[in-house]
This record gives sequence, C-alpha cells and structure tokens, in this order.
Amino acid sequence: MQAIQKSNIEPGLTYLDKAPSPEITTPHDVIVKVKAAGICGTDVHIYAAKPSLMSRMGSRLPLTIGHEFCGEIVELSSGVEGLEIGQFVSAEMHWTCGQCHNCRTGNGNWCISHTVGGIDEPGAFADYVKLPASSIVPLPPDLPVEVAAYLDAIGNSVYTVRSADVVGKDVAVLGAGPLGILAVSLCRLMGAKKIYVTDVSDYVLRVAKDEGADEVFNVSDEKQHVEFLKMATSDPAKGGLDVVFEMSGAPSAYADAFKALSMGGEFVLLGLPSGEIPVSFSSDVVLKGITIKSIFGRRIFNTWTDMLALLQGEFLKSAKRIVTHHFALADFDRGFQTKLAGEGLKVVLYPGGLPKAS
Repeated sequence: MQAIQKSNIEPGLTYLDKAPSPEITTPHDVIVKVKAAGICGTDVHIYAAKPSLMSRMGSRLPLTIGHEFCGEIVELSSGVEGLEIGQFVSAEMHWTCGQCHNCRTGNGNWCISHTVGGIDEPGAFADYVKLPASSIVPLPPDLPVEVAAYLDAIGNSVYTVRSADVVGKDVAVLGAGPLGILAVSLCRLMGAKKIYVTDVSDYVLRVAKDEGADEVFNVSDEKQHVEFLKMATSDPAKGGLDVVFEMSGAPSAYADAFKALSMGGEFVLLGLPSGEIPVSFSSDVVLKGITIKSIFGRRIFNTWTDMLALLQGEFLKSAKRIVTHHFALADFDRGFQTKLAGEGLKVVLYPGGLPKAS
C-alpha cells in the first residue's frame, strides 16, 4: 500500500508505494481503508523534525504518521461487535489504557499511559490503518469527506470552547489558524457578546472576520497590538475580557491574555508555547482570581458526541470553508510545503487521488 513515513530524525518524510498493509493481530482490531486525511500542525512539526517529537518518536522510526482521517471499515477481528464492514468511520487517535485512575473515573483524555496513533503507533497517512475497535467513531454517511478528514482537530476546538461559558461574554481568540477560526465560529454560535481575534496574518484575520469576529488585530503591527489591549480593557465596569482562548502557542499571546483578562476571567489554553512566558503569578493570576484551563486532545467520547451534533447545523458550513487545499497522498510534499509557507488553512490528502468535483 501507499504510506507516508517518518524514516529518521532528519527533516522530511518518505513516500512508499509498496509499504506492507496492516494485518489483524488481536481479537479487537479494525482495519480501515482511508478516504481522506488532514495535515495537522503536529504533522508539520514531525516533517520539520521538531526535537521534542523526535525524542519521543526516535526509537519507533520508521513510522507511518497522520492522525486526522476518515475511511471505510474493510476488515474486523472476530471479537469486534457493533461495527460493520463498509461503515463510514473516523477514530479517536489517543488510545487509552482503560486501567489507570483517570480512565476508570471517566477522564480517559488524561490517561497516564496513553499512546497516539501517528506518533507512537502507525497512523493514517496510508491506504489502510489498523485501529483498536474501542477507538472507532461511526460517522453519518452524509458528512462531507473533507470535514470528516479532520474531525480530530475540530474536536480540539469544540473541547476548547465548550470548556468555558461564553454566553453573553466578551471573548478573545488569540491565533487564527484553522482551530482558532473554528473557535470563532463556535463562540458566535454559542452566544458570545463580543469576539476579538489576534494573529500576525492579515489573510487569516479576514477569514476570522468572515466567520463572525467583531474586531480583528494584526499584532505584528505595534499600533494594532496596543489597540487590541486598549479595546480589551476599555469597559470600566469589568476592566477586561471574560474569556480568552489561546490557540497560537506564541509566548507573546500568552502575555497579552494575562493583560486582557478581567478579574475572575477564564483563560483556556490549547496552544503549546515554545518560549518563556512573562507572567507574574501574584498580580496576573492569583490577585486577579482567574481560572486557567488547559486542553489536551478531546473528552473521550463526550467531545465527539458534541462535535457531531454541532456539525448537523450551521457549524458544518464553517468546517467546510476551513478546508482550502486538496492533494493526492502521493503529492503529500506539496501539502506540507503549503502549510510551511503559511498558505491557506486546512490541507487534506486523499490516498485514492483527488476526488472528482461534484
């Protein structure tokens, strides 16, 4: 079969056209034929050989990567019940142990022994992927393939926004990548009063505006940066924003969040910072009484239920608009170069070649 593998700890990926297909080895395996797969920011970091990921993956290489996908079940182990050949599915790619304290108390997304498909085990940038039956998520047959291809990421945004109360609140989304823009759509859908968005790209800020942001600020421009902080703190009754969603991972955005939040505000973190963050826990956190929530993956499987329900309505239109580029799996390098160049938003790969235009 075709597969995209990380072969070594150097930058780049390898395309194989005759990789071995996965085989059933346990009573609980499911083999899925991949229809489409999304390129995630983590995949880009793997492509670029980010040291933190290479230290984790090094002993497992070569390894097929990719963890956002949809497909069709083609083979089931003898012990699998409740699933069918031909069923349209995706999967939760954080695979939990089922035995630790968190798993046994309904908090499997914080499993202390979890593994991740596409990082720790073979992933979905391939014709076929083998999965534990417990991870499979059946999908509505009419869900567009390009949206089903990146449900993993959509779930991140849904979990992030659902972690705070945004109804009637003034909120900011810091970082307007695909997940940030989806967060804007969700905040608007869920009744936020005002939505402010920051980024360093005018292109993505225009998209955020189209998806419901009230005000957008390119914080690479010092004048706009100052304007954002001034507007965020302009209400004399509150002195700041009710909720800030950090979606960029930029240390400067974290610093902005602490300045922009009101007393008693909520700070929800999805972005992974790669540098030092200037924060005084005395004045910025404790004496402001703020609540900090960190997001890892999705609530298993609560977020999937919420997400699939939301995708039955207006949110589906936003999720479709986020997909800006389509490539055959064999043409994966163009997809990664598109992401590295900061062009477009979501890139989707198709093992069977580009779908015919409908």
